[in-house]
Amino acid sequence: MNFLHLLSSEATHTITIHCLNTPRWSSTRADGPELPISFKGWNGQIFEENTLLEPQVLSDDCKIQDGSWHKAKFLFHTQNPNQLPVTEVLNLPHLGTEQKRYIESNSVCFL
Repeated sequence: MNFLHLLSSEATHTITIHCLNTPRWSSTRADGPELPISFKGWNGQIFEENTLLEPQVLSDDCKIQDGSWHKAKFLFHTQNPNQLPVTEVLNLPHLGTEQKRYIESNSVCFL
């Protein structure tokens, strides 16, 4: 990873959260505020809502809680390659009995 970081000028990474009746990315919910999902980068920095390191939300269909699988897709693009890949997803909501999720991490592209 050190060589990739040293030889690159930017990096991108996509994370997809697949969800079944699970609350969404944003901290705004009908039943009250909740900590938004955040992401920890390779160098320990946190990507979160309303910061300079906010990921681009490509889609967020997890807000639809209709008994079907949906997904929220996040794009991380940075000119500091040391920040990627994402190593941890933080503040995921607790799962109820009818809720499920899984996280898909795509390849990181170093340019």
